[in-house]
Amino acid sequence: MDLVFWIDHELQKCLFCVCQAGRCVITVQLADEELAADEEGVDYFLLFTGSTQRHLTTTLRSSHDTLQALCPAHDCCEAVLVTLCSVSQGVSQTPENVKVCLGHVSPLAEHRFSFVQDLAFDMAQFLVSTAGRADGLDRALLLDECQIPLQECERLDESLALALHHLVLPPGWSLLGRKLANNLDPQETLLHFSARRGLFQVTEFLLKQSGAREALQLANRQGHTPSTIAELRGHKYLHEFLIK
Repeated sequence: MDLVFWIDHELQKCLFCVCQAGRCVITVQLADEELAADEEGVDYFLLFTGSTQRHLTTTLRSSHDTLQALCPAHDCCEAVLVTLCSVSQGVSQTPENVKVCLGHVSPLAEHRFSFVQDLAFDMAQFLVSTAGRADGLDRALLLDECQIPLQECERLDESLALALHHLVLPPGWSLLGRKLANNLDPQETLLHFSARRGLFQVTEFLLKQSGAREALQLANRQGHTPSTIAELRGHKYLHEFLIK
């Protein structure tokens, strides 16, 4: 019997190469033969088996034949095998006490599940690779030619910030690349990029990274610092945040 499940997209913030644990809910529909005759003392688990990682996730029963579980974070984009297991509890009695012990573990069904990479993750990788390069953000500036609606910018801010949080940064990575902080030419940094688009959550992430203090004071080729750009673009709250 195949395991039937679906993703609750209302609760799913972003599912990509490294999915944030707790942000994606998986719903499992149990078939009649997978239901325990005696539901008391029976728990269900999902085992995710990938090429380099395995995850064991507990489930909560939302109805007599429906389970829900949080999707674990994974380290790469691939299809993994998900196995539904039931664990029954036994009771061990001794003259001194009665205690619950682990009983029988049974694999019930299997299904393939794909961790996929999305546009936000691709964009995060590209932006990180541009740090410190003189022409690194030239292609990103092409976004200025596009009129992105406010709602789409908010979605981009949320998904891009989430991707950056889960991206493994190179050792010694800095917003300024490998350049010395006291020997910087005017340049566009990731803080300039986030300020231009009003990406508040992305800016919060960048300000916690190495080189943020210097990048905050650095002017680009037009003589604008990130806070100046935010002000010129009408991003009032972001501008106030940057000048604190």
